[in-house]
Amino acid sequence: MESILRNIGPLLLAFGICVALIALLIRPARSWGWVDRPGNRKHHPVPVPLVGGVVMCVAYGLSLLMLPARPDAYQALLIAMGLLTLIGLYDDLRATRPALRFLFQGGAVLLMALGGGMTLDKLGNLFGLGDVTLSGGVALLFTLFCVVGVINAFNMIDGLDGLAGGLALIVAGWLIVLLQNAPVSHIGDHDALLALVMVVAGFLCFNLRHPWRSRASVFMGDAGSTLLGFVLAWFLVRLSQGQEAAMAPMTAVWLLALPLMDTIAVIIHRLCIGHNPFVADRRHLHHLLLSRGLSDGRATACLLIAALLTGAAGVAAHELGVPEYLQFYAFLALFGLYYGLTTHFWKRYPRKVAPLAGAAATQPREAPHAPSVATPAVLAPKPARNEK
Repeated sequence: MESILRNIGPLLLAFGICVALIALLIRPARSWGWVDRPGNRKHHPVPVPLVGGVVMCVAYGLSLLMLPARPDAYQALLIAMGLLTLIGLYDDLRATRPALRFLFQGGAVLLMALGGGMTLDKLGNLFGLGDVTLSGGVALLFTLFCVVGVINAFNMIDGLDGLAGGLALIVAGWLIVLLQNAPVSHIGDHDALLALVMVVAGFLCFNLRHPWRSRASVFMGDAGSTLLGFVLAWFLVRLSQGQEAAMAPMTAVWLLALPLMDTIAVIIHRLCIGHNPFVADRRHLHHLLLSRGLSDGRATACLLIAALLTGAAGVAAHELGVPEYLQFYAFLALFGLYYGLTTHFWKRYPRKVAPLAGAAATQPREAPHAPSVATPAVLAPKPARNEK
């Protein structure tokens, strides 16, 4: 509470900038063609502006600069955010090859590791045999793999109105709880996470469905989902490493349990049937819920509740001092259960996840919700954002 009162001005300004910029850009974005257009593959009946990601980047960047206490290496964070937002915006407007996106994402992670001094070198006592420690190039490669994985996990789960933003809000919220109870003060990180919460809350005012809003009036696009995935990965790495760590590395895994399990399961499913892991189909958890008759709003609510509970389990395990290897094995068991249940469903209803036409020839980006026909990324217009 003291931190909120100390930073009430910058925090309210972060929320206000996000809301004001989105409100100002909605109409111009339509005239500029900066929209996701409707079609037989999409849920929305009118063009929806794709301004959310860029606005969140601007609002969060400005809020970081205005905070009295800033996180360490925030300059590297700002540069990496801008880099990912630009490539995400380009991908929203003109489809790019996965290799180009991975190149930019890798560059952002290198800024994080080399410019910010943050790598995943201490993984904790994962197997009950002592701490697992990485060094040098191995730690850098592992950091690259994990952070790029988190970025794309957020991108792939962005399939329903309010889902990616709601997940970011939950993860940031649990991180703030952990920092409140941390033995060492992390004022800059705490305040930066509060600012992130305010920015995402401003975006959700236009994106989350509720009784007074039947559909989202803006989307975050790839610019927003990759931005959120990277910023959260930044703080998860920073707060789980070093002598002043506020949590164990396994706690970060539990905070991200839902998007991680969904992404890993989908990739395994695709590889097992011989499909390219970057080719869109309808095997995501939100597709499963929609196929069982849930509305978009209820499916989003179910997924956010699940994310809240898995995050609570991770925070509780950390606070109670549960050994890391028990947390690791519990997560493996949970993923095994998740994978088994989803595999059983998709085998029982194979038509609901039929591969999208034209997908085998190219590698279109994953885009959020609704069953559709994928469009080749290079030879045709931008694929529907309602597919992943």
